[in-house]
Amino acid sequence: MKKLMLILVLGIVSCTPDDGDPTVFCDNSTSDFQTLYQSMISAGHSDNVTYDTEIHEYTFMLSATKEVCEIGYQSQSGVATTPYVIEIVDNTTTNTIYTGSHIFSATGTSYVTPSATINLVAGTSYTIKRIQTNWGANIGNTIGRLATNNAMSFPYTNGIMTITGSNFHQNGGPAIDFGVPYIDIIFK
Repeated sequence: MKKLMLILVLGIVSCTPDDGDPTVFCDNSTSDFQTLYQSMISAGHSDNVTYDTEIHEYTFMLSATKEVCEIGYQSQSGVATTPYVIEIVDNTTTNTIYTGSHIFSATGTSYVTPSATINLVAGTSYTIKRIQTNWGANIGNTIGRLATNNAMSFPYTNGIMTITGSNFHQNGGPAIDFGVPYIDIIFK
C-alpha cells in the first residue's frame, strides 16, 4: 500500500508544471495573431501608430476551442500608468465575457494574465476591445498600433484565427474596417 501511495504521489508531482505556475503553458513569443499581423505587413499593409478614438476593436472567430492565457498590448507614453480596459464580447449572445483593467508597457507590447478564465468556443464570433477613456487633455493619447492599407479586405486568417472586421470609435470615428489593431491574444 505504501508503494502504491508513493507511486501515485510521484506521478502527480511529476505532472505538475514548474511548481504549479500556470504561465508555463502560455508562450507569448509567437501566436496566430502575431503571425497574421506580420503577414498583413509583408503583404503591403502599413504598421502605424494612429487613430485617436477611445475604443479600438476587432472581431474574430477561432476554428478550435481555446482558453486565453494572456493578452498583449502597448500603451501610449502619455497614459503609460493609466489602465486600459480589455473586453471580450460574445457577439452571438452580446454578453461581455471578460472585462479587465490592465496597465501595459509604453516601450513595447507587454502581456497580462486575465483576471478570470476566458474560454472561447470554435465557430463563435467574438470582439476584443481595448478601451482608454482616461486620456487626459490630449485625445492623441488614444492612438494605437494597427495594420492598415487603402483597401482592407476582410477576413484575414492565420492558423486557428480569422479576423472578420474591426472598428475604431467613441469620441471619434466610427472607422469600420479601417485596420487591425494590435491586440494580441495568447492561447493555452
